[in-house]
Amino acid sequence: MNRAERSLLSFLDAPVVVGDPEGRAVYVNPAFEARFGVTARDVGGIPLAELFDGGAREALLRAVADVCARGESVRFPLRARGAGFLAVVSPIVADEARVGAVILLKEEIEGVERLLAIQREIADPLDELEATLQSLHEQTGGRRHARHRSDVDDALRALGRVRKWTEELRTTLAGREGGGAAGRFDAAQLLRQVADRLAALSRAGGAGVELLAPASLPHARGDPAKLEAVLLRAARDRLEARPAPARLTLAARCAGHDGARAILVSLTERFARGVAPAPLREAPLAAEVLAACGGALHVAADPELGRTTLLRFPLADA
Repeated sequence: MNRAERSLLSFLDAPVVVGDPEGRAVYVNPAFEARFGVTARDVGGIPLAELFDGGAREALLRAVADVCARGESVRFPLRARGAGFLAVVSPIVADEARVGAVILLKEEIEGVERLLAIQREIADPLDELEATLQSLHEQTGGRRHARHRSDVDDALRALGRVRKWTEELRTTLAGREGGGAAGRFDAAQLLRQVADRLAALSRAGGAGVELLAPASLPHARGDPAKLEAVLLRAARDRLEARPAPARLTLAARCAGHDGARAILVSLTERFARGVAPAPLREAPLAAEVLAACGGALHVAADPELGRTTLLRFPLADA
């Protein structure tokens, strides 16, 4: 490998090892050194198999042999050092046009992302089901429909348990995803997704949900999946509290100037005159996610303007 190729691989966050046509390691990047506790000087010239243990050795050797023989990339799951990886083995031209291999290891976060996507798909029919049951609940009022109303009540309670555990699943999955501080997100887009999720719940509960945000905003620092889970949980907690607000306003804007610019996201609850809001209790994940990206949370209450929860996020490029 030449110096430019080594320099390029050194910037990758994923562990990378390069092997020559004889299956010997010729380079590992800093991410590989940190993840596997070795140095490039230590591994130079040793067989690739010796960098791994157990069944990973056989799987890797077979993949490297296939890549060198056919000149085509191979992907396969690999377990090493107690963690699961997706290994991508690609051909690289070595000396005298002979083929070696570049092995990139990506930790298995894709499965978590897929489960998060499935959870989001489940949320839509749950919202529709809740709205339908709430409508039936109103239609079965009175003594003539007491038995049917009782059945609807049971269904609503069961639905509440399903929703609780799907939200718990989402929060857990979001907490398992890596690198909250390394991601970036558009707060305006994120709030639109949250508002869409809340539409059926707000219709059923009678509280309106208002969105105040531009089409897009500069990217802020933070993991979008975790933040969506935090904002959705916070908004649901407020809409389901008793007494519930008459209206919940979700807003996002960019504030400040020069190096002090930040993205501000707010959830404002407006109550009927004379109604005091229930005490707030934020989920533990909210504090973890905010701390990971350098964000901050502040709550302010005003008899006329309502109660506002303000989240401040630093710009991704700041």
